[in-house]
Amino acid sequence: MSEVEIRGLTRVARPKPNRAGFTILAFFDCAARGLALYGCALVRTPKNGMVAWPPKIEAEDGMRRRVEIEDDSLRHAMMLHAREAYRALGGTDAEWIGKSIPMGPRPEDRDGLNRFLQE
Repeated sequence: MSEVEIRGLTRVARPKPNRAGFTILAFFDCAARGLALYGCALVRTPKNGMVAWPPKIEAEDGMRRRVEIEDDSLRHAMMLHAREAYRALGGTDAEWIGKSIPMGPRPEDRDGLNRFLQE
């Protein structure tokens, strides 16, 4: 198993930013390093970044995030895998993000490269 395995993802039908400017794009379940996390969120930040939020766990004083992911590399891997699953399921609100993962060559780029090399 890779570092993170996405086991399910549900896109939010009409994502809207909350008061702080964060937009939940999807909810997902994943397994990572021997833990299963259900109800994580793939979120676009107010500064147009992406982040994965851990699940909310109900407490006596209401819903709050009672799970914290201290390992930045794990949190980043969760976001990357969830973003790819989101895109695979037709999500487009994260398409403008992609510089952290090389997308690889696209067919339309090859034509431009060939023209450049021939000149």
